[in-house]
This record gives sequence, C-alpha cells and structure tokens, in this order.
Amino acid sequence: MATLASAQEKYARKTGPGSPGVQTWRQVQPQAVVNYRDGMERFLGGTPAQRIVVNYDAGYTAGQYRGGDPGKWSSRYRDKMMGR
Repeated sequence: MATLASAQEKYARKTGPGSPGVQTWRQVQPQAVVNYRDGMERFLGGTPAQRIVVNYDAGYTAGQYRGGDPGKWSSRYRDKMMGR
C-alpha cells in the first residue's frame, strides 16, 4: 500500500532535475507560443499585437524549469484532503 512518504518520493522523482517533468517541459516549449497566439486569437476574436506574442515568446524561452517541492506538495495535499 502506498504511503504519503512514498507518494512524496515519487513526486520528487517525477519533477526533479533530469526527470520526465523536465523532458515534457522541453518538448512543449516550441509549441507553447503557437498555442498562446491561437488561444488569444480565439479569445479576442482577432490577432493579438505582435509585441505581445514576441514578449511571450521571449519570456517563455528565457524561462527555466523548476522542479516541484515535495515537502510543499505533501503538506498542501494533506491539508486539502483533510479539509483544512
């Protein structure tokens, strides 16, 4: 049977450096700007200003993956499940 400690360890393993989370983040990076632009076009009913798309692209490209914090995850999970 799984325990909170084993779930916390799994979370760390799946979101830490070199994890599948890093790989997924890198895979979606190229498509992120296209998805943002397409979503904004649907939301606005027109094309967003080019400077908005360029700034989003620059910010997303400059971003660095930060893995999850297993301690924060487990305490928040426990609090939510206990209705706190």
